[in-house]
Amino acid sequence: RGGPKSVIHVLPDEVQHCQSILLSMLPRASTSKEIDAGLLSIISYPAFAVEDMDLVNVTKNEIITKLQGRYGCCRFLRDGYKTPREDPSRLHYDSAELQLFENIECEWPVFWTYLLIDGVFREDKMQVEEYREALEEILIRGQNGVRLVPELYAVPVEKVDEEYQSPHTVDRTVNGKLPHMWGQSLYILGTLLAEGFLAPGEIDPLSRRLSTNDRPDVVVQVSILAETEKIKNILAKHNLHVDGVSDVLPTRVQPGRILSHIYAKLGCNRKLKLSGRPYR
Repeated sequence: RGGPKSVIHVLPDEVQHCQSILLSMLPRASTSKEIDAGLLSIISYPAFAVEDMDLVNVTKNEIITKLQGRYGCCRFLRDGYKTPREDPSRLHYDSAELQLFENIECEWPVFWTYLLIDGVFREDKMQVEEYREALEEILIRGQNGVRLVPELYAVPVEKVDEEYQSPHTVDRTVNGKLPHMWGQSLYILGTLLAEGFLAPGEIDPLSRRLSTNDRPDVVVQVSILAETEKIKNILAKHNLHVDGVSDVLPTRVQPGRILSHIYAKLGCNRKLKLSGRPYR
């Protein structure tokens, strides 16, 4: 687990802030992307970051409906990476130019490995079999018959216009790294899970997969203390009999601003030039 210095401190209010932003955006991936297959790693293994099962299903269905093809899923709509029309010397395209890549986006098998693992966690045997069979069709047989997951499948240069007119009809060719180590590792993991050599709990030790399960409401209990004798007497006049800070000694009670000063030290590291949590 490492020593105390290896711990990353994340406060509940910051977690809630990030969660609110995420839930307000889904199924969109960002202001510029309508949907992104990378969200599979957020709504399912390994993050399981969304507790609303309806929102999980909506996002997953959007990915399958809009991004899935014959060889995997494209990363996002109008993704020009590794397509025949890509200009490798450019890092950015204007929104109007992205029309160039419509219907010819490369398809990535790695996202099918995510859907395979998702099926195992959901105990959905039909989904597991669907994506195991789909992967078998597009894996490359390497030395000694080892199945390799390619990085992506691209439309051949001479068939770009045909694919643009009739999406998902042209046979694609392997492109990029072979094997794609990210996809290869997830494929092996998914196969081990599907065949019972690994249990879901072994790759999810924090039990994040249970985040969508119904849980009892959290009950918050609050104790009231009067900071001064004057405030204590005012409350007593209204039949609110409370203890003062001095009445609970030797327990010391500090005002909230002291906690803010303490929290400001969390994450502070001069060597890494990290200032820590902002004071608030």
